[in-house]
Amino acid sequence: MKKMMMSLTLTATCLSAFAAELPLKATSWENRASDLTVVNIAHLADNDLQEITQGQHPETAVQFSARTILPITFFLKGDLVNLLGNEQTIGAIEIKQTFYARCVEKELIFSTNLTDWKSLPEFITGNASIVLKIEEGQPSLVLGAETNYRS
Repeated sequence: MKKMMMSLTLTATCLSAFAAELPLKATSWENRASDLTVVNIAHLADNDLQEITQGQHPETAVQFSARTILPITFFLKGDLVNLLGNEQTIGAIEIKQTFYARCVEKELIFSTNLTDWKSLPEFITGNASIVLKIEEGQPSLVLGAETNYRS
């Protein structure tokens, strides 16, 4: 169970680490002062969240408050590797610092202060690791990740 939770974190970090290699460019939404509507993630319905992530409400910022706990559901499927068993909730993550997310011009952007908005590669940094080891005579895969705010 613990290893599955690390797998999800690794996936997120891998995406951020890959994105961190992309060239960073200024965009039209950076430092743009506007009248934002702030909605806490805990107060959104699934339909609302889908509309926001599809870019239908660029004036809405979703708040992820510090100390919020979000359950993690993990799946892994494909023709190379496939998770045995069903998709399942395997644990939770804790939001350590309050941050905000919006979808503007089909791009997800992030802020800690509702003024300075950054793309994912500009907002976070991190490391990912994959270790193959033998544990009690059985091979096992350990996936790990560290994700930090890029200041």
